[in-house]
Amino acid sequence: MNPTDILLSIAIVGIYTQIYIYLKTNYKKQNDIIKLFFLGFVYATIVTGILYYLIKYIAS
Repeated sequence: MNPTDILLSIAIVGIYTQIYIYLKTNYKKQNDIIKLFFLGFVYATIVTGILYYLIKYIAS
């Protein structure tokens, strides 16, 4: 993987995770924020991975 692709994937995952947390919680419960962070991070990682390999497959 190209280092630029890795950085882009990390940025996309981070942005999605923050949006996911913002939309799902009211920032009053610390445990809920941590759970949502990991859940959003997992979802974003899976989506980013699928999109990356789909684009790589289409481009080749």
